[in-house]
Amino acid sequence: MKNLKKTLLVCGLLSAAVGVSAQDEAKTLPVLREGKEDIHVWVDGRLQPGVWLADPRTRPDVYPTSGRRVKFANERDSVVFDVEKDGAYDFVVLTAEGDSAFTRVQWESANPLEEPSAEMLRRGADGKLSKAQARFDVDALVYTLGEIHPDLFSACRQEDFFRAVNKVKDEMPDSVTALELFRRAAPLVTLVGDGHTMLRFPYNDIFTETYLRLPLFVKVSTSEPRIFVDRCIDGLIPAGAEVLSINGRSAAEMLEAMMPYASGEREFFRLSRLGYDFAALFEMLYAAGQYDVAYRLEEGTDTLHSTLRPAVFAEMKARMPDKKKEERKASDYSFRILKDKDVAVMDFRSFNNPRRMAAFADSMFSVLGKEHIGNLIIDIRGNGGGNSAVGDVLLRYISHKPFRQMGKGLARITPATLRLTDYPGLKPGWTFFDGEGEDGSGLILPLAEKRYKGKVYLLTSHMTFSSASSFAWAFKHFGMGTVIGEETGGMSVSFGDVLLYRLPVSRLACTISWKRFWLYGADENDIHGTLPDYAVPQEKALGKAFELIADE
Repeated sequence: MKNLKKTLLVCGLLSAAVGVSAQDEAKTLPVLREGKEDIHVWVDGRLQPGVWLADPRTRPDVYPTSGRRVKFANERDSVVFDVEKDGAYDFVVLTAEGDSAFTRVQWESANPLEEPSAEMLRRGADGKLSKAQARFDVDALVYTLGEIHPDLFSACRQEDFFRAVNKVKDEMPDSVTALELFRRAAPLVTLVGDGHTMLRFPYNDIFTETYLRLPLFVKVSTSEPRIFVDRCIDGLIPAGAEVLSINGRSAAEMLEAMMPYASGEREFFRLSRLGYDFAALFEMLYAAGQYDVAYRLEEGTDTLHSTLRPAVFAEMKARMPDKKKEERKASDYSFRILKDKDVAVMDFRSFNNPRRMAAFADSMFSVLGKEHIGNLIIDIRGNGGGNSAVGDVLLRYISHKPFRQMGKGLARITPATLRLTDYPGLKPGWTFFDGEGEDGSGLILPLAEKRYKGKVYLLTSHMTFSSASSFAWAFKHFGMGTVIGEETGGMSVSFGDVLLYRLPVSRLACTISWKRFWLYGADENDIHGTLPDYAVPQEKALGKAFELIADE
């Protein structure tokens, strides 16, 4: 009896081997001749347990392996194969009795969820996924989330999560598009309750140049489920009007249906996400041939109606009212001086490029010094984050003492993490760092000779997230100035530093956190965003800052 695992292929005899003699097989395929000693197998240089007993009756007699180099040998002879993914390599064992054992080395994934077969990846002519492929993608997604995320069930009970997974798989239709798979699978990722971990909407699958879409851009309130017009084609509905319903579906009903697709720790931040994703989610859920939009110009006024016909994006762009100049955003950060108010306003939209920020900050603070500007307003209300090192560069100019954004961090490193990241020097295991030592080790020193001597005000909103939120936390924790606006969307203890994973068959993209962070001085038992010193709706934060400056 063989001690090695062997697989009998249902196909049985290959046509090339039917009715072929041992001598003929030996002429066309590599040959291993039996000797007095047993045949042994080496995989990637390691001797495998047991021996290989050639079986002329099983054709082909398959040796499955996930190894890269396989060798069969005895004291008399040997054959060696370099195995590639989905490869099959045939040879013949000539037995001592003169029979031929048709033998095959067949690649077989050690973990199909990480390395699926070519057959599993092969989609139909229509580009759709079969039920088996869609369910495979869900399994691969759930497996990878579990392998990478530091605490997959911190916000959702394990049984509730897997009950939802089973429901999605059980209700999968016979075939689905990538968009249809997204519609079913994205809410599973949202259950994780992590604003960095999400299944990304497949924009390229829907927003083609010829796609007809709702010709309306909206803003979503972060304090309650309400929708407001940002811009409408031909100005048919004025900016600022409140959308009450579209084709009979109320604003609250639409936002409730979209919430399962908005990842985040708090409802107000998830609502802010819907402001960005509304157009895509609306097309996924409510696309129609025309749209009856019910709206009102102000609360308490009559309900008005407008019928909008779908348009391609190029037409929408040409017919949309132009934005005000101050709303146009050309770079990650810029500033303007209002000399009559003794104020500089820095518009800080994204945490990109620490080197560029160093040049920008040095120039800005040099100008503020020369102009003797006594107040600086830093606006991060619409900032979704980026590289936190950018924040450190700016904070050095405004902090009067050593500071740090991150207090502690925990990184989970698994083989799956290593497979998806190019970080050098990582090894499997858990890594913990603590920046809150009593000696102040790891704190960043301010630029004493260049430090801004005026007063600093920071504007925040529920949309302020990730590195922007940690910037706001350090700003307040170390007493660098006054925070005005709304609690940030990023929490004091949260997950982050994402890896990009693509589902094997559909190629849907998912970002997954592999670290947990505690902002400096954060209390794990009292998790929240950066709380403003003056809590006002984000659209009133700039006016409140001007008011405080005028009262000084």
